[in-house]
Amino acid sequence: MQRVVGRIGVAAAGAAVLVAVAGTGAGAAVVNPYTPEALCGLGFTAVDQDPIHDAATGARLGTVHLLRNPLTGYGCTVTLKSAYVGTLTGTRVYLAPEWTPVGLDEGSRRYAAGPVHRHLGAGCAIWGGSMTDPAGVVHHHDRANPAIGGAVTCF
Repeated sequence: MQRVVGRIGVAAAGAAVLVAVAGTGAGAAVVNPYTPEALCGLGFTAVDQDPIHDAATGARLGTVHLLRNPLTGYGCTVTLKSAYVGTLTGTRVYLAPEWTPVGLDEGSRRYAAGPVHRHLGAGCAIWGGSMTDPAGVVHHHDRANPAIGGAVTCF
């Protein structure tokens, strides 16, 4: 009888461990495996960034990054997701230097939109991005100016 009770106790302890391990995996947030520097390439360094928040809840959904390569004069933008990571949701990023066509990358993405590369030179550029949540609501980055659609940075 003691042997049966011991086996039941070991089985119950094992099941508790399995439930605990499964519980930690299910509740843990998925971390985006990408960085702006890795997506833009060698020589690009951070210039600016702006978060994308859910206007209703205030939750951070992602971040739009602006990087620049000082040797080449090229800029790069990426939107990295911090919510819905690994799930296909609408994600967008753009870069529009003065006197140059807009560079745009948008679509259903799991981790990021971009990189978008454009020559910046010594002028100014409009840049930004957005994310769509699974319900279809579009969320723009925090400093998105409605008149121009983005933020302005001058070099």
